[in-house]
Amino acid sequence: CFATEVQFGRAGAQARGDTETAAAKNKAMAEVGFYVPESFDKLPETLAQVYTKMVKEGAIVETPEELTPAVPMDYTWAKK
Repeated sequence: CFATEVQFGRAGAQARGDTETAAAKNKAMAEVGFYVPESFDKLPETLAQVYTKMVKEGAIVETPEELTPAVPMDYTWAKK
């Protein structure tokens, strides 16, 4: 998606040293257990994997959504 390494963050911010780069921060987060996608393009895939894992482990319990009520064709009642 991007031709060069992209750092997302506060506008105008600069990395002052190797420990402040996006790569260093990603590495540090991964070392302590964060799920860090290899690239921004892999974010949806990573989120899906984590969500699926959490559902299987029981950390997330999916519940069916209630049916959405039908919207009446006549809106005059809403004007009152």
